[in-house]
Amino acid sequence: MYHYVRDGARVHARTVGDFERELDHVAARYSPVRLDDVVRGGWPDDACLLTFDDGLAEHLGTVAPALETRGLSGVFCPPGEAVAERRPLDVQKTQFLLAATDDHEALGDGILERVEDPERIWADNTPPHRFDPPETVFVKRALQDGLPDEQRRAILDALFREHVTEDERAFADELYLTVAQCRELVARGHEVIGHGWRHRRLGLLDEPAQRDELERTRGFVELVGGTWALCYPYGSRDATTLALLRGLGCAAALTTDPRRATRDDPLLELPRIDTNDLQLEVVELARVDGPVAESP
Repeated sequence: MYHYVRDGARVHARTVGDFERELDHVAARYSPVRLDDVVRGGWPDDACLLTFDDGLAEHLGTVAPALETRGLSGVFCPPGEAVAERRPLDVQKTQFLLAATDDHEALGDGILERVEDPERIWADNTPPHRFDPPETVFVKRALQDGLPDEQRRAILDALFREHVTEDERAFADELYLTVAQCRELVARGHEVIGHGWRHRRLGLLDEPAQRDELERTRGFVELVGGTWALCYPYGSRDATTLALLRGLGCAAALTTDPRRATRDDPLLELPRIDTNDLQLEVVELARVDGPVAESP
């Protein structure tokens, strides 16, 4: 599972050099497959599926050429609203807000001073996290889904204007693929699947809201000529989500559960290894010196 692939990023990203080395490792050590292969069940023991979330512009400009040079293809997962309507997702607004300042504690204080019962809000939005300290986790969670929606959006918009930019359309145009570019990825032999319409945590929504989100996502996938499969935003889903996806004829769905997939995994709950969990030094050793036990 990849997201940003860029040099000099303000947000946490794979550098282009790291990405190129990882692709060399995959091409040398694994059998790259397509999502269609996984759905049909015809994938070998050393299969590797490469996925790219969030519909970022570098997925066409940097990622696709690097894949194609090696005879590989990717599964690209753009969110519908960001691409089709040029509206930045709350998740990216939050990421670039955090990247704009190192003082995440001050950002959190700016949120807490705008809410009632700040102690409860803090406690509810600081779950353990594998990568980030509590101050960063709090800003992410509070501004993505930890506050009532109207209040959350007002606070996020104000902080984004203050620290990042007042021109959200220009921000979106620079950050995301277009509909035409998604279609180009398909034409070049890659797979484009859904990543939600507004990139909402499906498991927190009631059934009507989930249905609306999923139906709009399917419509977007059809618009770009993609494959009707889903990448869960944040990995979030529940029994309602799974039932709706089955009813909507979804072929497969990707989670954020950080482990290797097996043939016993349900097609609607396929795990993925986050690129942040890769050990580059092990990749390099394996590439230069031969197989290494437990290599990523």
